[in-house]
Amino acid sequence: MIKRIFIVLFIFCVGNLAAQTKKPVVKTKGKTEVAPKDTTAPDPELSPMEKLELTLPLENEIDPMTGKKVFYKDRKRIIDSFRTALIIELKKLSMNFYVKTKHARPKSTDKVQLCINIANKDTNLLYCVNDSICKDPEVSKVLFQESKGDTTYVLIYVDAFSKSKSDGGLCNAGKETKLFFARWNTKTNQAKWKQKTIASCIKGVTNMTKEPVADWNKSGILTVSYHRGSNFYDIKFDPQHPELGMQSGKDSEGK
Repeated sequence: MIKRIFIVLFIFCVGNLAAQTKKPVVKTKGKTEVAPKDTTAPDPELSPMEKLELTLPLENEIDPMTGKKVFYKDRKRIIDSFRTALIIELKKLSMNFYVKTKHARPKSTDKVQLCINIANKDTNLLYCVNDSICKDPEVSKVLFQESKGDTTYVLIYVDAFSKSKSDGGLCNAGKETKLFFARWNTKTNQAKWKQKTIASCIKGVTNMTKEPVADWNKSGILTVSYHRGSNFYDIKFDPQHPELGMQSGKDSEGK
């Protein structure tokens, strides 16, 4: 039985969590009926817990694995064990740095978002911003992270291919590269974020930095140069004074 629990855990812990879509309720005189299922619509994504329950025999049924009758307490013990293990795995995941695209659900009004998760000791913070251009980053890296008192300073590099359907196919092999800086108060778990686009096929931004930004070794001031329109811009980050953030002579020129 224990072996079975961990097999199921391995299969479903890697699945994506999604909220269960409830069937619409149609109210009629004297009774409430569940509306018939729309067979043309795609089935909603099941959560790992829902998938687990579908694999387990119902109470009082014969378990094909053991040939024995399934009792409520045994079924509940399996589900509770899986739930505990799943919570632990999700907690571990939240303590890892990652950058990923959160896609909008079908037929929803949600926007495509770029989400960044940062972590420090036993605290994490998830930051999401609407972004339909810089999708599914190929490279994401923490260039710098340092804590001073209750404040943690984080500099993040994100690089992706342009994946916009609205660009007429001109940027199929283009790049979208950004720098994010977070001034994160780990005591209140609040942060102020700033981002700069240093390369973009969609926006016409060209990275002119001499050395690869992702290879910066923190030994000196990071200087990033890029060209946009008829202007050249420089961004500087001093690891000795992270509280200054990304310094630019053109802070008002936009993202």
